[in-house]
Parts: sequence; C-alpha cells; structure tokens
Amino acid sequence: MTKLILVRHCQSEGNLHHFFQGRIDTDITDLGVRQIECTAACLADEPIDVLYVSSKKRAQKTAEGLNRFHHVPMKVDDRLTEINVGDWEGVTLTEIAQRYPQAFDNWQHHPAVFEAPHGESMADVYARVSTVLMEIVQQEQNKTVCIVSHGCAIRNMMCFLHGWPLERIDEVPLGSNTAINVVTFDEQLRPTVIVDSSTAHLTGL
Repeated sequence: MTKLILVRHCQSEGNLHHFFQGRIDTDITDLGVRQIECTAACLADEPIDVLYVSSKKRAQKTAEGLNRFHHVPMKVDDRLTEINVGDWEGVTLTEIAQRYPQAFDNWQHHPAVFEAPHGESMADVYARVSTVLMEIVQQEQNKTVCIVSHGCAIRNMMCFLHGWPLERIDEVPLGSNTAINVVTFDEQLRPTVIVDSSTAHLTGL
C-alpha cells in the first residue's frame, strides 16, 4: 500500500498580514514555528520514507521541521508550489476585493472558474498538481510519502484525490496552516481519502 500525507505549510507572514503570497517567498511567523512543532510531534511515529516539498521558504521550513524525526530525503519540486496570482501578489485581501470585485467573488464563491489577472487559472493549478501527484505516487509505490505544499495547491490535490472534477472544488475546504490530509492508494493506484484537513494536533495553540 502507498500512503500519502499532505501537509499545508505553517503560518507565514502573508497569512498573518492577510495578503496574497502566491509565488512570493515569505518567511514564517512565531505561531508558524509552534505549528511545526505540533505537526512534527503528531507525525513523529509515521514511517515516512521520503518528503516532497515546494521550493518556497514557508514550505521548506515546515518540511525541515517535520523531518527532524525522520531524517529522510527531501525532494524539491516546483510544481508543488502555490497558485501564481499574478497582479494579486503581495496585495491585501481588502484591496483586492475593492479593485477586482468579480475575480475576488469567483475566488471566494466560484473557485472552479477563477483566473488570476496575469497569473494562473484554477484549471491550470488542478492540471499541474494532479500530474505531479500521480508521478510521485507511481515513483514511490509501497512507501509512505509526505508532501508539504500550499493551501490552494492542496485544495486542488484533494479535489483530484476525491475523484472529483474541478467543478466540485468548492466542496473541498481550504485547509488551515499545517492541516493534515492522509490518502492511501491500492495496487492500481486508486486513492482513498482517510483524513481530510485535520487540525486536531493544533489544539491549544
């Protein structure tokens, strides 16, 4: 059996200050450090064989924190990075809502049709992450794999892993920082979602 553990990165400066990060390489916060500690403790006994991580600092530091109990190879794949939000990069949510009301409404309420101005569409992200996910699963069969990625990227991954088309992505929660998802694959690499956006390990933070 192949097991996949998907973890969203810890709180970063963009999360704290409510601006869109996308491809911006922001650092993590003090709360983020504590979230990593809780998540690492939660996954300490998981027999993780390999870690895959996006190239962004907030994901890298999260993965490094998780890996202190495992000491396994960490493989960077830029296809695991966050949606490129183009003109929204570094802009606050409040300002985006004022300047781009229709696109922001799509982001919040109709994510399947969202397209960032001069950036990626949600369809782009869905295609990108579903491709890299299956490449990883095929390459790492019969192992436990941990992937550290980003909120919108993981939302698309979970939509795909539920076996749903992009049109159903609004049924997938945008997981909190360091939320954990667990998916298993049978011998035919058919996925079964076991845990969906759990934050039970963060109780008390």
